[in-house]
Amino acid sequence: MKLSIIIPLYNVQDYVFRAAKSIAHQAFDGLEIILVDDGSYDNSLDTCMSYLEGLEVVAVRQKNAGPGGARNTGIINASGEYIMFLDGDDFLLPNAFDRILTMLNKDAPDVLFGRYHLWTEKKGLTSAKKVNTPPPDDPKSRTEYILCNQPEAAWCPIRYICKREFLLEHLIFFETDVLCEDVKWSLDLLMAVENNNGKISFLPEPFYAYFYRRPGSTMTTHSVKRLVDLNNVVLRLLEVYKERPLIYRVLVSESFFYVNEYCLFARADRKRIHEAYRNVLPAYHRSGFFVHRIAGKLQNKFMFYLMSVGLYSIKMLRRGVIHLRWRLKGSPRMEVPSHNNIIVEISHVETQPTNHKVGV
Repeated sequence: MKLSIIIPLYNVQDYVFRAAKSIAHQAFDGLEIILVDDGSYDNSLDTCMSYLEGLEVVAVRQKNAGPGGARNTGIINASGEYIMFLDGDDFLLPNAFDRILTMLNKDAPDVLFGRYHLWTEKKGLTSAKKVNTPPPDDPKSRTEYILCNQPEAAWCPIRYICKREFLLEHLIFFETDVLCEDVKWSLDLLMAVENNNGKISFLPEPFYAYFYRRPGSTMTTHSVKRLVDLNNVVLRLLEVYKERPLIYRVLVSESFFYVNEYCLFARADRKRIHEAYRNVLPAYHRSGFFVHRIAGKLQNKFMFYLMSVGLYSIKMLRRGVIHLRWRLKGSPRMEVPSHNNIIVEISHVETQPTNHKVGV
């Protein structure tokens, strides 16, 4: 096996056909597909497998352990030299595997770092911003380049195609039963490469379509646990990276990014969230940003609430302007050169029995 693609599945029956079809239309000899049903209570696994007939599939069902736990299961069960991640509601762009395998065969990196387009059902694909500056050669600068110079979130595991042996050797696994588990995992991975003279290569063109703001997804659901878990993770990492100003700043920015959601919760929930934030707020002054330094002084719950209201209002206004501009100029939908049908919604999914082995 050359490449294992790990797909965590959790109640994505209505979306997973895109992911499966995007694989089936460009599958190759040496591809292994690891499906991990993370305690779904719908037919996500059967639906996905019905589109992968004839391919090498390993299917595992487990109790819900969150995205991190599902990905860990995939890493353990994979047999490929390299592994990559695909979320069940996203899909691969055409010729993604060709570009990935070309780079892996050419450079044999420990990590291949890629980019993605955003995708919504209304707008289709929205082109990612290009990175104009080339990656530096110095390992320390390269880590900071990935974290600070990317137009898309550098935390996303889907951006990393990793040598499986490298992950196992350095014990790079996701935390389980927590949200925002990708922040620590990405940093652990990048620092393992930096500290062990590892090799990172970069895919020049996006290979992945990320379903932006899917209804019901973790990123669109306001969750007390997500904000508490995030700030707990950030607090631990700030202590580790207190001597790395740029990494410190990125971590503070990640914490600050969700401040606007604070005003959306009930009073009892706000109390718990504010307690988590209060542990991180004193670190805000070191980020170097004026707004962060102001937020760092807002220990008072009411003032913190007012700032959250202001930030949320700005966010909604900005979103309204972007939507109006889109309506006036027309959809920025990008044409996908092949297997366009992965973007077409279907009203009913027929699931059929398969010959794949399913583990428990």
